[in-house]
Amino acid sequence: RRRRSASPAARHGAGRPPRRAEEPEPLPPAGAIFRGRVVSIRPFGAFVALDGYRKHGLVHISQLAPRRVESVEEVLTEGQDVWVKVLPSEDPAKVSLSLRQVDQSTGADLGDEAPRRGRRNEAEAEDGAPRNADGSFAWGKLEPLERGGPEEEEEEAAPKQQPNFARTGKLAEASNTVNGVVLKSAEPSDAAKPTKHWRLYVFKGKEALEPYHIHRQSSYLLGRERRVVDLPLDHPSCSGQHAVLQFRLTAKSDTGKLVRPYLMDLGSTNGSFINGEKIEPEKYVELLPQDVLRFGYSSREYVIINADV
Repeated sequence: RRRRSASPAARHGAGRPPRRAEEPEPLPPAGAIFRGRVVSIRPFGAFVALDGYRKHGLVHISQLAPRRVESVEEVLTEGQDVWVKVLPSEDPAKVSLSLRQVDQSTGADLGDEAPRRGRRNEAEAEDGAPRNADGSFAWGKLEPLERGGPEEEEEEAAPKQQPNFARTGKLAEASNTVNGVVLKSAEPSDAAKPTKHWRLYVFKGKEALEPYHIHRQSSYLLGRERRVVDLPLDHPSCSGQHAVLQFRLTAKSDTGKLVRPYLMDLGSTNGSFINGEKIEPEKYVELLPQDVLRFGYSSREYVIINADV
């Protein structure tokens, strides 16, 4: 039996209800902060999956940190949980995210702290001369020149600046270079070798690793740059020169010198933590026995112990 062919009207869908247009996929609102997970890393940035949304957002390499980042792997790893902020996008189909505008410890909004490359003040010319609203030069009033005023007398009475023969520029850089790498820190004037036997015990989860004996020199550099560091930190979230553990002579007691340990974060990307609290970068923080140290997003914990106690 031959089947009857459909009529032209039936072939063109006449009489059928019109198809419903697919609703656009909802996107996260600009300015909102979300907890996400890194799902993919590319040379230009990283894609992050946001809770509650199917579409992945892109964190461009320029939005990873307030400093210049050469490689995305310096800051992020696949599977890492991060806080991100949704940026306004000219393309409504794309989701742009920022990592540097959010505090990774608390999720607080830090705002855009990067310097803006805006236009000059319209009231000023390119050479710095003031202008009127119509673009013409604004000339000041001619004032008589006064000589011998009190300001000039103070300037004449001020002592001359003495010459400074301290090392600067390339000389200072060369004196603080090890294996071709310029160190980010220099030992303070009160640096001293510890008089007690300090240990740094390392824990990876429940596993105890080989401890470090940190009483043999006055300072220990921590980071990923193995050419210069004393205590390596191999986690991708740690910086090349992440922090420094410094022993300093704080006082003299009846029994001898009193040398105490201090930790200073060297402006790392993801910070240093003492007992779970993020410390302020580029400032020495005194360490007490049994303090727990953590660096970046690494799960390893370092416990400082005075073996003489």
